[in-house]
Order: sequence, then C-alpha cells, then structure tokens
Amino acid sequence: DDPNLLPELKEYLPELKEITRVRTRRGYHYYFSLNGEYVKSTNNLFGRRLELKSNGNYVVAPPSIIKAHQYVYEIPLSEMLPIPKLLIKKEREPAPCVEDGKHKTFKIPKYHGQKVYCIRQILSRDLEEGERNNSLFILYNLLLQNKNTEEYSKKLVIEKNGSLSKPLTELDLKKIYRKAYNYGCNGIRGKLAYIKCGACEYRFKDGKLKDSNILI
Repeated sequence: DDPNLLPELKEYLPELKEITRVRTRRGYHYYFSLNGEYVKSTNNLFGRRLELKSNGNYVVAPPSIIKAHQYVYEIPLSEMLPIPKLLIKKEREPAPCVEDGKHKTFKIPKYHGQKVYCIRQILSRDLEEGERNNSLFILYNLLLQNKNTEEYSKKLVIEKNGSLSKPLTELDLKKIYRKAYNYGCNGIRGKLAYIKCGACEYRFKDGKLKDSNILI
C-alpha cells in the first residue's frame, strides 16, 4: 500500500505489470496463484514494508468500500498468474522440535488439511497450562478428520507436546487419543479462545478463489 516502494518492487518482480491487480486506497494489492507451492507470509518482504500473504490469510477485496474508496480490479482474477519463483519457499520436511537457546522451536510439519487454519494455529502456538489438553485433543481429531493416519496424527501430537514449555505427562497425553468429538467451528472456538477463523481458507466455497467467496 505504499506507492513509493513500487519502482523497487518491480525491479525484483518485473511481471507485476501483467498480473491481477487491485487498486486500494493507498496503492495496490497483487494476486498470484500458488499452484500447490508454499510461501511464508511476511510483512517485511525484501527488507521493506511490503506484505506477502499466503494461505490462511485474507485481504480486503473488491467490491469492498473502505473510507469512501471502492476496491476495484484493474486486472481481473481470470488473468491471475503463478507466483514468481523468487517468492516460493519450499515447505520443510516433517521434523520434531529443535533447541533454540532456552526454548524449543517447533517446525510445522507436512500434514493433510492445510486449508483448515485452526490446525496450523494449534501447531504454531506454545500452548499454555489450561489449554494444552483441549488443544491437543482437537488437533488429534482434526488431523484424523483430514485424512491423516492414526499413527501419523499421534506422532504429530507427541512432537507438538514435546515442544511445549510445559508439556503434558505421558499419562495425560494418552488421554488425548480417546473418543472422537463432533465439534464444528463454533465448538472449537468455544473450547479454544485463541482460535481465529477469519483467515481460514477452508471457508471458501468450492475451494476456488473468486469474487463471491473472498472474505471481506
């Protein structure tokens, strides 16, 4: 949203002039197709005040009106191009936690259900006392529901628990693998106050990006 950065950005990404573009109140939003690739969201792209949003994030989209300005496509979604290779960050292989000074850093592994954003929120959070049991229980069941095997789902829960500042005991962890739950999105939010659904790509209809299902 800072037009002053456009000349420098175009030096990195000359294809900007050809891709899907939205005129915002202060500048532009550019849309790329990931085509199965993985990129990491950042608000400091190329060391500048440039935001890059990946899956699990949302932006204001046409025909929204913010402070009397209507967002419009200057180049439509139908002309969206693949994301430039320069912006692609390959997803890491599954891995447990690694020591980082006095803390453990959990590297989010591969799993089925990438569009279900609450899975990633649980995996990326240093779960606190009082939220560990429900979080790991819901994580385990969400992994199963999204076609991860029972063995692999348990493996990820064990690795996630091991990365916590205060992990559950082995006895408490065994209670996680109990009868499946039937919570919907509202039920999960009721159990886990930190879960935010606004950025969940799973809410998109038909799994396709189009005007009617962009979160506004």
